[in-house]
Parts: sequence; structure tokens; C-alpha cells
Amino acid sequence: MTFDEKYRKRAEVLLGLRHQEDEILPADANPSAAALGARAGLGYAWKSSSVRASVYLFESYDNASAAEKRLQADPPGDKVASTINGPLLMWATADRDDDGAGDILLQLRESFAGRERDRE
Repeated sequence: MTFDEKYRKRAEVLLGLRHQEDEILPADANPSAAALGARAGLGYAWKSSSVRASVYLFESYDNASAAEKRLQADPPGDKVASTINGPLLMWATADRDDDGAGDILLQLRESFAGRERDRE
């Protein structure tokens, strides 16, 4: 299943993609939406950084929260940021040795957890 336009737009606004200085390319969600039990997933890759962000659509906040806990229990060896907004879970990673990635991950987490109306 894919994101419907309403949730895709909301995810992009929450990520603050319009306000990023770096070029951001579409990518596969990682891990896959099916692996997390999500209805749909989408991903983005930063061109000048190792940052990769995935957004997953779940049936509810509770399902998104349960998936976030599973991901956090077994994180990759990379830098990680995650947060939930309604039925959407944002999971972002970057290579351990990417010095500039920490700032991007923090910005993503703070933006995604915030109020999207303030950024439309």
C-alpha cells in the first residue's frame, strides 16, 4: 500500500523538506513498511550527507508507538532519531562517522514532532 496524498503531504511538511538546504531525493523506506506492520512507508536520502529518513503510516498512534519501541530496542550501529506524530512514525539514521548528520537528525526529530500548520 502507498501513502495517500493527504498523509504524504503531511509527512513532507512535518519533515520540513521545503526548508532543507540540502538536496533530498526519494528513497525506499528502511526498514520496509511490511517489516514494521505499517500500512505504507516512504523514504528520503540527503545528497550531501548519509542521513536517510523513513516515514511510516500506521492504523493508530499506538501501533506507531509500538513499532518505534521495537526499532529502538535493536537500533543499527548508526546515529538514530525517531518520533511519532499521530499515526506517522519518523525513523532517521546516519553513518556514525558523519559529523554533520547529528544536526540534521535533531532538526528532523524536532520538526516532525511539532505543529505542521506552523510550517505550511
